[in-house]
Amino acid sequence: MSTNRECSRSGSSRFRPNRADAMLVTLIALVSLVWLPANATTAGEAALRNSPPPHQKPGTGRGSVKADWVRLQGWVEGKTGHVAMLDELKAQVQRCVEAPLGGKSRPPRFWPDYVESIQRDTYDAANRRITYSTTLVYAVNPADCSLMEIRGAIARLESAIGQCDIDFIHKTARGYCGDGAGSNAPLARRTQAPVGVPAGRVGAVHATSREALAAMDNAMKQFGPTKTGERKTIAGIDCDVETNGLFGTTCIWRGDTLAGRQNGSGVRSANMELEVTNVGGVSAHAVLAQANAMVDAAVFAPHRADGFQITSRRPK
Repeated sequence: MSTNRECSRSGSSRFRPNRADAMLVTLIALVSLVWLPANATTAGEAALRNSPPPHQKPGTGRGSVKADWVRLQGWVEGKTGHVAMLDELKAQVQRCVEAPLGGKSRPPRFWPDYVESIQRDTYDAANRRITYSTTLVYAVNPADCSLMEIRGAIARLESAIGQCDIDFIHKTARGYCGDGAGSNAPLARRTQAPVGVPAGRVGAVHATSREALAAMDNAMKQFGPTKTGERKTIAGIDCDVETNGLFGTTCIWRGDTLAGRQNGSGVRSANMELEVTNVGGVSAHAVLAQANAMVDAAVFAPHRADGFQITSRRPK
């Protein structure tokens, strides 16, 4: 009998959690966390990158519009670089696993390629432009140490009438968001540089004195866009590399595009970014681009879909 009682006690003790067992479980979780594959594209990242451009989604029968369009994809580098950002995310998960939790920890099985991914679709017609911006950010869920996906989706419609800011998450549209969605806006024009004046000094020629001219010229050299002379071909389209002390480096598409042909001399060219590296830590490049594409006019009026709360101003 005593032997049975001893076996019973020893058997029950095997299944009774103790401090050593808890430490072992934590150690195993941490070891498995360290050896999880890095840079394994998540389902969320794949869904973002493979999502169809807005104009390829079902429209609302508003007719077709000719426009240039570009899809940019990239990530946020931050101050330390995207690799360091991902390392910090892993460290946050490890600290979460080490901390006492009321429930069971569920550290991620896969790491994202980037802590913050971005995607931007821009459509430029003769008299209006709309830019769709989507973000995907990963953060630690303190409840169970898993990764949360935080999504953002907005758009901005711009024309000579004004701008309309659209939020797809909250289903709101604010600004100049009338029924025409900018279709009745006048054609946008650009200011051309006077003969013999470099493009970066267009504004400086209006200075009232030599001193003012020198000051404005110096400011434009520091903070205005400056062509580097480098040209690139991105997504099959040529662009000019420019630097800007205030914003960073861009590659601008300025071809003989739709807007330039529709209204002749003096109308602004596309001025579409095919590559961006800015001081805010964003790094993105075009993966798709097309000039003079026929797109559903609904792409300029996503806020006209059902369910949006529209706060619209009247054109001035």
